[in-house]
Amino acid sequence: MIAIVDYGMGNLGSVEKALKYIGSDSVITSDPDVLYDADGIILPGVGSFAPAMDELNSRELVMPLIDIANSGKPFLGICLGMQLMLEGSEENSLDRRETKGFVSGLGIVPGFVRKFPNSDLKVPQMGWNKLINVKGRLLTEGDYVYFVHSYYCQLGNASDIAARTEYGIKYCSSFEIGNIFGMQFHPEKSGEAGLNILRKFVAETTV
Repeated sequence: MIAIVDYGMGNLGSVEKALKYIGSDSVITSDPDVLYDADGIILPGVGSFAPAMDELNSRELVMPLIDIANSGKPFLGICLGMQLMLEGSEENSLDRRETKGFVSGLGIVPGFVRKFPNSDLKVPQMGWNKLINVKGRLLTEGDYVYFVHSYYCQLGNASDIAARTEYGIKYCSSFEIGNIFGMQFHPEKSGEAGLNILRKFVAETTV
């Protein structure tokens, strides 16, 4: 059973539908007890960083998610969910008048979320792009996957990067640290390549 974290921000139905398509049982939940009992966790996300952290805090999900990530259980963050796993983000920091320059995240993965630098490219990046420099065990070199984002993850440890993607800069589009996975793209919207990624993630729950 895969638990999809419901905190009011995310494409929950799309993730659930993709898991059902590949034959995996899943449940959408904000109940910490259900999360602890699940075989694997998916933290999806669409929207802005600070409101997402507000929702996780108000639903008392922060410590359960940190505990589960540290427990060795397979844990996947998708898009905003990936970003929330880092120490903090520049997004919304001015609105919140953060003196440190970022809004605090879950702190599961060392690093910070940065805004794409000014360039001739349109932000947000929206559409298909390629995974390169792949070394993660869930991913395949050269696969095209679907992105929608204005911010990117700058990891504290380059060795944690599982794939990169080029969009003005070459940035981390996926990380992998043992049982912890992050994907800036949406595997549930990435056709057969994305479904294969989800199949491999589900297989991690049986290892």
